[in-house]
Amino acid sequence: MATASRSRAPAATKQRPRVPLAALAAADAARSWGVPALALAVIALLTALAAAGAVATAAALAGTVAAALVLLLYIGERPLVTQARSPRERGLGAGLALVWFVACYGPFHARLFPGTPLLDGAQVTAAGRGLPLRIPAAGRSAVDLVLEGQLAESPSGNVAPPVNYSLTLESAGGPRVIKGTFEDRLSTRRLGRRGTATVHQRHSADVRVLANPGRGDLTVTHVVLEPESAQPITVSAYPHPLPGPLVLGLLAAALLAAVIAFDRLGPVPETDGALTLSTAAVLGTALIFWTSNAVRPDFSALIGSMIFGGPLGFIAGAALWWMAKRLIAGPAR
Repeated sequence: MATASRSRAPAATKQRPRVPLAALAAADAARSWGVPALALAVIALLTALAAAGAVATAAALAGTVAAALVLLLYIGERPLVTQARSPRERGLGAGLALVWFVACYGPFHARLFPGTPLLDGAQVTAAGRGLPLRIPAAGRSAVDLVLEGQLAESPSGNVAPPVNYSLTLESAGGPRVIKGTFEDRLSTRRLGRRGTATVHQRHSADVRVLANPGRGDLTVTHVVLEPESAQPITVSAYPHPLPGPLVLGLLAAALLAAVIAFDRLGPVPETDGALTLSTAAVLGTALIFWTSNAVRPDFSALIGSMIFGGPLGFIAGAALWWMAKRLIAGPAR
């Protein structure tokens, strides 16, 4: 008896939906270039807004510094973002990144936003008007003293005559004298490819950090101006927001030690000390930014600090990293 053969239809194979290659490429590009592109866009936008007067210079500078620090952090910890790493490694990187950002951004923020003044815009003259001038600095170990003068206009368009000043301050530690000069300089600025223009560069304000070991009030008791017919000097004072040089040095050393250990022994040895070099460059920039005589820092002050302080810090960081690679054995991979 012949039996009819039954052919069983093959079951339809279930296919998993495939992610388009274009989407994968876009996600990979976003991980690799999203943070740098966003940081650079923020810097460019804030610079343009500050130049147009739409955003206050201090706020634009703060945002620019923050974006630059995020960019440096990304360069130093990029493998934790773009490659497959364990949650523990990424948690370690995130913790260090948070501490690093706060430590590096803090000095810039304190310089840009000095806080509530102890003394705001008091005027003193060589004739004694406004004296004695009391600065309520009780309990403060240091004070930022801001002195602003006025230069007479030159009818011929040349430089204004300089104004030399000398202020005598009395405190629990005895008297001290602060001297300086307000002056006008002529410089040549390039316009386009061939044009030039002569511009005035006026230095009419100084900022001084005054140590106050007695932690008492300060009093301006005497003012000397040359010439005596010079306009009054405006005096303001702010509490100094940073600790003393010794504490700052220890904090900077601790930050550098932590970063070197992370770069050498942590989960991103392939970056070859990028975060160490960035940290030293940022500390050098912050040092010049704080010690500059700009009363109200602008983008020129920040760029100048980067030009002078950044390379010095980078060289110091390179020396530290060179020694670390020879003294600290890297992790076995």
